[in-house]
Amino acid sequence: MKRFRTKLLAALVAGLALSGAALAQVRITYWHGFTGPDLPVMEQLIAEFNRTHPDIVVTAEAIPWGNLFQQIEPAVAAGQAPDVAALNEDVITGFILRGAVQEMTPDMLAAAGVEAERFFEPLWETGVVDGKVYGVPIHSVMLVMYYNKDLFAAAGLDPEDPPFTREEFLEAARALTVDANGRHPGEEGFDPSRLERYAVGIPTPWMGGTIAYAVAAQNGVTFVGGADEGYAPNFDSEAAQEAVQFLVDIGANGYGPRDATEGSEIDAFRQGVAAMNFNGVWMLSQYRDAGLDFGVAPFPQLGTERYATWGGSSHLVLPVQRNPDPARLEAAMTFIGWMTQAEQNLRWTSAGGLPTQPGVASDPRYADNPMAALSDAMNNTFVLTGFPFLAQFRSAWDAAFEAALHGAPVAQALAQGVNEAALAIQEGLLSLP
Repeated sequence: MKRFRTKLLAALVAGLALSGAALAQVRITYWHGFTGPDLPVMEQLIAEFNRTHPDIVVTAEAIPWGNLFQQIEPAVAAGQAPDVAALNEDVITGFILRGAVQEMTPDMLAAAGVEAERFFEPLWETGVVDGKVYGVPIHSVMLVMYYNKDLFAAAGLDPEDPPFTREEFLEAARALTVDANGRHPGEEGFDPSRLERYAVGIPTPWMGGTIAYAVAAQNGVTFVGGADEGYAPNFDSEAAQEAVQFLVDIGANGYGPRDATEGSEIDAFRQGVAAMNFNGVWMLSQYRDAGLDFGVAPFPQLGTERYATWGGSSHLVLPVQRNPDPARLEAAMTFIGWMTQAEQNLRWTSAGGLPTQPGVASDPRYADNPMAALSDAMNNTFVLTGFPFLAQFRSAWDAAFEAALHGAPVAQALAQGVNEAALAIQEGLLSLP
C-alpha cells in the first residue's frame, strides 16, 4: 500500500508539472493567405516552430487573400485580431496608414533577431513607412521571362543565352516570328495575321499592366507621387509613353498577336507556338508539366534608363490589439523572427517563392533551383507599394494600357488613366484617419 501511495503521489506531481507547463504556454494566432501548393510547406514550418518552441503554440488559419484583407480591419475593431498576419505588398501600406498594423520597434526587432541588412532592400522597404518598420518579408515573387529552347535553336539562336537588352530582344523577336509562308517581320509579304509561330504576345489586362509597369520602371517612371504631393499619379510622362509605345509596337510589328490575353499566351507557350512568355515565377510548375524544354531568365531590360522588374511580396505584421498582452506580443515577435530566418526562407523556396535574402539566393543548396538564375535581378525588383490606394491606381493603369494596346493614342490613354487614378486616390484619402 505504501508503494502504491508513493507511485500515486509521483504521478500526481508529474501531472501537476505537466499542467503547469501547459499553463505556461503562450498561445498565439496567425492568419495567412498561402492556400495553394505552398500551404503544406507553410504548415510544416509552423509545426516545426511549435516543436522547437514548447512554450509557444501557434494556431494558424489559411484564408484566401481577398477574404483575409477584408477581415483584418473588422477583427481589429472588434478586438479579435490575430497576433500575426501576412499582408501583401499591394495592401500593406494602406493597413499601416489606417492604423490597423503595429510598429515593430528597433528593440522588438533586435530581440527577435530580425536584421534589415539580411533582406533584399526593395522587399524590406515595402514594410517601412516614415522610417518605421511594420512588416518583415516572408515571401517574394517576380516577373520573369520563360523561353522555349527548342524554338530558339530552330531559329538559329543560342538556347543558353536568352536576350536581355532591347536590341537583343528585337533581334531575337524577328528570328523567332514566322508566318505561314515562312516569312519574318520586315520581309516583303510578311503576314502578321497568319503567324505560324511568334516571339511573344503582350496580353491584357492585369499581366499586360504588370509587364508595362516593369518597362516603365526601367524608364525611370515613378507612377505616383509621395505623401507631400498628395499621392498624385504621374504615369502620363514622356518616359511612360515611350515604354507603353514600345510594347504596343511589339504587336504592331507582328512579333505577336494584337489580341493576346494572359490565358492565350500561357496556352501558346505550352503548345510551342510562342517562343517567349512574360509571367510570374508561379508558372514554373505548369510549364514543367507541359513537357517543354524551356529556360527561365530575368525579365529583359526593354526600357532605356535602368534595370527593373515587377516584384511582389508578403510580409508578417502585427495587427493592432485592443487589449495588448506583452507575453503574446513577445511570442508573436519570436515567431516572426524564426519564420524569416535564412534556413526557413530556404525551405520556403521549395514552395515556389523566391528568396527574400541575398544569403539564401547565394546558398549552394539553392543553386539547383530553376529560379537561381534570377538571383542577380532580385535586388532590382520594383515592388508596387508605398501608398495606400494601390488598387485604385493599378485599375486605372491597367485600363490605360489596355486602351493603348487596342489602338487608342498612347498619350491620350495615359492621360485618361491619370485622371481616373487621381479621382480614385483623392476619394481614398478621405478614408484615412
